[in-house]
Amino acid sequence: MRDQNGRSGRSALVLGLSSLAHFVNDGTSFFVPVIAALLGPLRGFPPVEVTALFVVYYVTSSILGLFIGWWADRHGRPVALMGVGIGLLAVGLLGFYLVLSGVAGSLGFPVALAAGAITGFATSFYHPLGASLIQRAFGADRRGAALGINGAFGSLGRALYPFLFFLTTLALVTSDSLLLFAAIGLVSAILIQWGTRSVSPRESTGSPPAAGGARDALTPGIVRLTALSFLRSMASQGVAVWIPTYLTVSRGAGAGGELGLAVTVMYVGGILGQPFFGVAASRFDRRLLIGISSAGSALATFGYLFSGGVEAEVLLFLLGFFTFSAFPLLMTLSADYSPSGSSSFANALVFGLGSGGGGTVGPLVVGGIVGAGYGLLALAFEVMAVLGLVAACLVVLLPRGGQTRRAPVLFG
Repeated sequence: MRDQNGRSGRSALVLGLSSLAHFVNDGTSFFVPVIAALLGPLRGFPPVEVTALFVVYYVTSSILGLFIGWWADRHGRPVALMGVGIGLLAVGLLGFYLVLSGVAGSLGFPVALAAGAITGFATSFYHPLGASLIQRAFGADRRGAALGINGAFGSLGRALYPFLFFLTTLALVTSDSLLLFAAIGLVSAILIQWGTRSVSPRESTGSPPAAGGARDALTPGIVRLTALSFLRSMASQGVAVWIPTYLTVSRGAGAGGELGLAVTVMYVGGILGQPFFGVAASRFDRRLLIGISSAGSALATFGYLFSGGVEAEVLLFLLGFFTFSAFPLLMTLSADYSPSGSSSFANALVFGLGSGGGGTVGPLVVGGIVGAGYGLLALAFEVMAVLGLVAACLVVLLPRGGQTRRAPVLFG
């Protein structure tokens, strides 16, 4: 009984550490576009430089996760690596502080690019590592629920970070408020490293699986799931990223409370949707749930375009509920399709290259459609919704059951 309690306690510690990291990671990643938007009015960055910053940030965030996943599979210690990633987030925010405060002077643009690269690299750590830890710490009957709880903390970070930033700017200089978020990242990294002392001994014993190569992760299930997650994320994020602009241009939402409330409603949907789909992933066919979430996001988009008032707010909530459910669903399937010794690299393929890459391309496609004018946003959303329905249909291509080898349970 004491040993069982110890294993349960270590599993809870893994969930707590990874949820804290998910909160900080996703909060910061959705916070970077806010910082970039300030560089124009505060530091005179022209659009081409802001665009270059976005490219550097999103490319490093999407691609370098593959290296992190490979390194974790080869060398172990994913908890320690996760702490390093959160610490690097603080370093990246300090770089943005130097630019916004004027300390960087004439070197503002190079420093901003360096900060964007560091922050993008830092955000590539969490998803493959955090998912791998939870996959190993929880059995198949509890894994989905644990991933759902963990994902809810990521959605909470996305919702709270921009709000806290604007709140702190009421009392502090805009650039100085970045120091608060850098401090949150630094303290979180220290807490995660401290927690590593209780977890890493188990990681360094015979419990973890033998290291696998990158090729071992390229199972048919992982390849198909990566392609599907790319299309799904391309469709859903193409809408989610442009929703604030659509609200402002097409629905007359001001830059104040109305716009903020609408975006918050969408993010709250994600906070509730992740645990819901996480629990469901432990009980129902995960392929079916992926299809339902993709179709739900697409249908909510269609409905939102042709609704107003309270009905529109409900559909915006549902849009977030279905759109931000990717983490628990994709990562439970990834555990089914990947050899256990290559789980981190497989997670990086599915969530970094697949979901992250699609999330980068989708907004660019919408931007290309609306190049002739913002009045085409509704048409662009309809195109993305159709792609979402296609993604929902393509789940039939995923292997049934698909267990290559289930991730072993580290702690019980």
